[in-house]
Amino acid sequence: MSFVSLLFSLEGRIGRAKYWLGQLVLFAIAFVAWLALIPGLATQNIPLLLVPIALLPFSLWMSICVAGKRYHDRGKSAWWILICLIPIVGGIWQFIELGLLRGDDGTNDYGPDPIFSFNVAGDIEALRGQAGQGKASLMNRPAAIAAVTASTPARAQARSPYTDGRPVFGKRV
Repeated sequence: MSFVSLLFSLEGRIGRAKYWLGQLVLFAIAFVAWLALIPGLATQNIPLLLVPIALLPFSLWMSICVAGKRYHDRGKSAWWILICLIPIVGGIWQFIELGLLRGDDGTNDYGPDPIFSFNVAGDIEALRGQAGQGKASLMNRPAAIAAVTASTPARAQARSPYTDGRPVFGKRV
């Protein structure tokens, strides 16, 4: 997941580490807003007073997106963000729910597990490449099987249930 989609998209799931990264970005934006607001109030400088107002919609949308994706990781709808409107209890609930508790294991209604998402096809191709069986050698599969059967002892060939003598892994013959 890219940094932009982390902050501006409601799609998918994020783990606790990315949630806290998003909170750190939101804290930095709030810090910049305060740095502009304090001198703006002291000097009555209108452009400095407009900086926090301009940052407010962006930071509000980013906080909704980050919290919504974290709720998705917990298997809940993003509408649970509204629980923070309950005074005191809502903020404590959201801190514990989003910042401390683990997400659902495996795939849920909102997408795959962000911790264990991987590309199986890419991993298989990498393993084949390491074994010297790239895509080009897969086209010569009958030749490769003939080479394997020629190098295996007669006793192993006799035990194979396949007519071409390829070995059987994981079950007894």
